[in-house]
Amino acid sequence: MSRTPHRLLAIAAGAAAALGVVASPAVASVNSADHLISHQQNASYSSNWSGYAKTGSGFTSATATWNVPSVSASSSATYSSAWVGIDGDGNSDLIQTGTESDYVNGRAEYSAWWEILPDYSVTISSVPVKAGDSITASVAKSSGSSWVISLKDNTTGKSWSSTKTYSGPGQSAEYVVEAPTVGGSQSSVAHFSPVTFSGLTVNGGNPGLVSSQKIILRQNGVNYATPSDPNSSGNGFTDSYTG
Repeated sequence: MSRTPHRLLAIAAGAAAALGVVASPAVASVNSADHLISHQQNASYSSNWSGYAKTGSGFTSATATWNVPSVSASSSATYSSAWVGIDGDGNSDLIQTGTESDYVNGRAEYSAWWEILPDYSVTISSVPVKAGDSITASVAKSSGSSWVISLKDNTTGKSWSSTKTYSGPGQSAEYVVEAPTVGGSQSSVAHFSPVTFSGLTVNGGNPGLVSSQKIILRQNGVNYATPSDPNSSGNGFTDSYTG
């Protein structure tokens, strides 16, 4: 995930107004190394992703439900995003939607957003969220290069859905907590409360997650976020701050 830079905010906000969304005000830039993952035998490591990824081919939809994590106070700005998406593991394409839990300017901030790389994330202003809310989100191919991105706050009942153009290869599906790129640099991950992902699907079925597919967020030799083993059904797990 890459946050929208100030110089593009007015342009993006104007273009998105008719869709009921606004561009995120945080400074950011797309980084081609945003989602590089070091795959190893029993787990994978990333400087900004923690969670699970299914890899292969023919991925056309992914769905997840999770709780918006709260974040603890920090001496400097820290960021975290929980999301579901298609592609991004092993390629530079990605379609995704999720929620943001950050600690900036001396306070916690929460929001919902969507993004298609290489463009920047766009805030879904019609669905305000807060810590603890239950969120269900999905990305799904409808036909050709048309994809539907959907997000619902189950706690408030507010929802958003929009059809977008996306032509990625469909080589992976992810359920992730991320430390996004902000101001052109890798952000520090926020101290977030445990995030439980449940009801996961891929192509309409159970993803059948296994522990070897887990991704651990590691920065400077420290594991800052680590997912649990999958639940017994293979369609859920809990991601925790471990820094």
